[in-house]
Formats: sequence, C-alpha cells, structure tokens
Amino acid sequence: MIGKLKGIIDDLKPTEMILDVNGVGFELTIPFSTYEKIQGETVVTLLVHTIHKEDQFRLFGFYTKIEKDIFRSLINVSGIGPSMAISVISGITPDMLIEAIRSQNPVLLTKIPGIGKTKAEKLVFELKRKLPLLERIAGPASEIPTKKSDAVEALVALGFDENKSLKCVNEITLEKGEIGIEQIIKEALKLIS
Repeated sequence: MIGKLKGIIDDLKPTEMILDVNGVGFELTIPFSTYEKIQGETVVTLLVHTIHKEDQFRLFGFYTKIEKDIFRSLINVSGIGPSMAISVISGITPDMLIEAIRSQNPVLLTKIPGIGKTKAEKLVFELKRKLPLLERIAGPASEIPTKKSDAVEALVALGFDENKSLKCVNEITLEKGEIGIEQIIKEALKLIS
C-alpha cells in the first residue's frame, strides 16, 4: 500500500488534489486542514491512507500524522465512511473533537456539514471508547494555540457563531497571509458585522 507521496502539486482544490510524482498524477482526497497548509506550495510530502475495495481504489492525503491517525480512528467507527471522516477532520480541530467527546457534547459536531444530531450523538458515543487513543494521537502538540484558533476563540467570546468565525478567520489568513492576531480579529469583525 502507499504510505507517503512526495511530488509537485498539479491541481489543488479544497477537498482534492492531483500530486505529480515523477510524471504520474495521483488523485488524492484531502481534508480542508491539509488544503490550508499546502496552499501556495509547489512541492509537498503527504502521508497517505489507501482504501482498496473491489469496486474502488482511493487515496487520502494528509499533511500531518495527527490528521491521518484521526481519520483512521473515525473510519473504524460503524457508519462512518471515509467521506464523512474527511468532513469531520475538515470541519473541526482535533482539540475540539476531543473536547466534544470528553464533555459528551454532540452539539459541537452538528456544526460540521453533513452531521445531524443523531449522527453527532452516535459519533460521541462510539468515540468515547477511543478517547485515550485520540488524546495520545493529538498529543501535546495539539495544545499549542495558533493565531487562527486564538482569533476564533476571541470572536466566540464576543458572542459570534463559531463556524462563521472560523470561516471568516480562514478567509482573512488566506487573503492577508502572515498578520498578527489583533489584525485578524479587526478584519473578522468587519466581515462578520
């Protein structure tokens, strides 16, 4: 099976890409978090999870080991397929996923497109047993706050919707590049208001 690919980004969209490895174009499904990290890059190395069934052969690419390990944990949950797992990774940070499971709060998961109340409750219930594994996967690295997560936290503290805040902050950082947290929050307030 394919475990890792390094190549030139041939085509890049928020949930899929084509990676040219020595003239061979590999089509990969990626989470939005990977898309954010590789946007603007030319050459990347991605960790790969391969799903090979009699009717399909799909490659899923991840920028970090955390994303790949959480993806693997999610697809082992009954009723969660690879597409749903990609949606979860795209829609929520590992820390937020762990917090939703730890606090048994399915509402956090219902903010992910495609996940309703019933599916969120099932996810929390099923993943509760995997919580120690997920916490090990996320590890101490997940505790390091980023400018983006700090900005989202600040906006939520001001009373704004978490999903709208996250979307807004992502747009600003994509458009403006490396700017300070204060500037991100100011720009976000202009967009949200």
